[in-house]
Amino acid sequence: MMLPKWHILFAFLFAYILYWFTSMTIIDASLIFLSSVLIDFDHYFWYGFKKKDWSLKNSYIYLKKHRDIYKPLMLFHTIEFHIFIGLLIFFFQGFLYILIGMMFHSVLDITDMAYRNKLGLREFSLVRYLILKNKKKDSIFNIEIYLS
Repeated sequence: MMLPKWHILFAFLFAYILYWFTSMTIIDASLIFLSSVLIDFDHYFWYGFKKKDWSLKNSYIYLKKHRDIYKPLMLFHTIEFHIFIGLLIFFFQGFLYILIGMMFHSVLDITDMAYRNKLGLREFSLVRYLILKNKKKDSIFNIEIYLS
């Protein structure tokens, strides 16, 4: 929900502060920064598959225009994806920093949505999304109706 420029700025400041005030390496801080920004690529992937248009510029314009309309599930933003990344920490510690970046991004999104009174715009759970999608298949709440 938050515009990319703000995610980039806040992610940079967050990673920079962690780098200077903790024992974190530049690689660790970079993973936090990159994951905090690149998590939004699920928006781009959704747009590309939905519109059959892989232009990053067109995706940005479209998604910015439809920012306050109910959006489809953004997989990288779900609690289940966060849990999956959390489990990968047991295999590679770098995923800890990826998870921190993703969580930071999610906190920014939730804060922005709460500030704009738009918390209901995004689904945060893949399981809940699938259950609700099946229950409301052809109703007015069908996500595809809003974004077609």
